[in-house]
Amino acid sequence: MSESLQTPPAHFAEVQGLFGPVTLSERVFQKIWHRGEFRSDALFTVSGKRLEIVSRGRWNKLGGPDFLDAELRIDGKRVLGDIEFHFYAEDWFAHGHDKNPEFGNVVLHVLLFPPKKNFSEKNARGNTMETLLLLPHLTVDVEEYASSEAISVLEGRAEADAALEILLEKTPAERDALVEKCARERYAQKVRFMQKRLERTSWEKTLHEVVLETLGLKRNRPPMSRLALKFSPSAMLLAGTDALLNANAGTWHLSGVRPANHPRARLEQYLKLLEKNPAWTRKISESAEILPTNGFFSFSGKMFRTTQKLPALRQFFAEEIFAGTIGGTRFETLMCDAVFPLIAAKRGVNLFPLWFHWFIGDAPAKTLPVLRATDLVSRERPLCNGSFQALLQILLTHSKTERE
Repeated sequence: MSESLQTPPAHFAEVQGLFGPVTLSERVFQKIWHRGEFRSDALFTVSGKRLEIVSRGRWNKLGGPDFLDAELRIDGKRVLGDIEFHFYAEDWFAHGHDKNPEFGNVVLHVLLFPPKKNFSEKNARGNTMETLLLLPHLTVDVEEYASSEAISVLEGRAEADAALEILLEKTPAERDALVEKCARERYAQKVRFMQKRLERTSWEKTLHEVVLETLGLKRNRPPMSRLALKFSPSAMLLAGTDALLNANAGTWHLSGVRPANHPRARLEQYLKLLEKNPAWTRKISESAEILPTNGFFSFSGKMFRTTQKLPALRQFFAEEIFAGTIGGTRFETLMCDAVFPLIAAKRGVNLFPLWFHWFIGDAPAKTLPVLRATDLVSRERPLCNGSFQALLQILLTHSKTERE
């Protein structure tokens, strides 16, 4: 089924994320399974059986179960069949699957939310099907999946035009107010996410994880996340690039990946960082002392970049901390998605103006035309991270409103 702002998905739910409720479509839920963007090394069904995934099956976008011809091992026993996805266990009956013979070969019912007690574990033929709760095994919080989907939405002409219409319907003052509001929401989300991570693990380990995850964006984030959990920085240096690649053999997404984004290239960048600047995590923490934290915000990005010496600050991070190992738009994404939110979370400082006016990172090609057409980019307001982040939030909010 086509999913766009004009043709909203038939099934969606409010998912409680770290920062509040997030609207997630069932298609995105299925996409997580299709791409393998979850931890699969310690899966157990609701009934307590060990689940191993040999093949996730073929994604079926027509009638019938969501994935066909999957191969599983349940408590060591080989099981072949189909897989159906729902937010709630009750949806099995609400959608009439219990009486539809097309669902008679379903062997696994994948849910996002925990089922209630005494829920049915029978498929349309009356045979037992196991149930898997996927939410605890996601590699990132649900907001990240929703944001990734918004980026994909922005890449389409119709969706980019929809965002343009939303902004053009407002006066310049209203437009600015909306952009600032949406950007602040995005910033607060990212800081809160880092606060949650710091509650679970140390500063050094969190940095190790988020930098690797960012280097893996967007297609290889899950395997990068698994490497970060499995190998410490020192263990990575000892292992080397080939061993690290082999540790996740079969899980890398390589088709259509540009050479600069190839996992080998990204891992080599990270290993060079560890070699050239072993104290990089400490230096990032100390860098909070030189960052602008007064909280004053203005849309005059040119003035902010000049008075706060952002080009020099960028060079400091790129050369003195990251030792010239990471460049291009991925470096800007790393600063805005990982470094600044993490510093803000650890030190309790307000970095919103800096985060907003920082240089834009990875973004769809349609971003600049939309921002220019709405006067959000000009000589006094250069293209920046905050405007792009606000555009994503507008798309997410509008998509939710359309569905309601």
